[in-house]
Amino acid sequence: MKENPKRDEILRAGSECFARFGFDKTTLDDIGQRAGLNKASLYYYFKNKEEIFIAVVLAETQAFIANLKVKALAFPDVRKQLKFFLTERIRRSGEIIHLTKISVDNLLKLEPMFDAVYEETKAKEVAFLTDLLKKGVAENAFSFPEPSASVAESLFYLSDSLKNEAAHSAGRFTSGESDFSGAIEKLERLLRLIIR
Repeated sequence: MKENPKRDEILRAGSECFARFGFDKTTLDDIGQRAGLNKASLYYYFKNKEEIFIAVVLAETQAFIANLKVKALAFPDVRKQLKFFLTERIRRSGEIIHLTKISVDNLLKLEPMFDAVYEETKAKEVAFLTDLLKKGVAENAFSFPEPSASVAESLFYLSDSLKNEAAHSAGRFTSGESDFSGAIEKLERLLRLIIR
């Protein structure tokens, strides 16, 4: 997407407001005031608060995953790269969880938009995991014969389901706090089965 300084400023302001007040209590006036724009200017870039929220979630998620990939690739061993990426995507979810302070009614309303963000992000993560698996098989680091997108997708879902289980158990949508250490321990035990 082409850079647009005003749009970027709205996203920064939206992120700050959603983190501070939560989605339900944030208004377009809050975002506009923080961005130094009036409500009419916001409507030029976004249809409503929901569209700003989804754009903020997508931008923060993409930045989070890009940073995670760079850090994972810094490890010299592909096994450590895979383990780091999968466990850190669970652990570091707490950094963006502030965006999910949202009522169940609004969550249900936004769910179709969240699904689109999830699918876009998942595709990029699965492609990255597939590349790691191919590299690992070539280096004889993994105990399965052929790397494939389906294996990478299974690892993605494993990591994701453990993360979601931990967040759900902690009631993240009401408290905003989650402990992911149990989920990480479970994932590490399962990864030991496939990593030589």
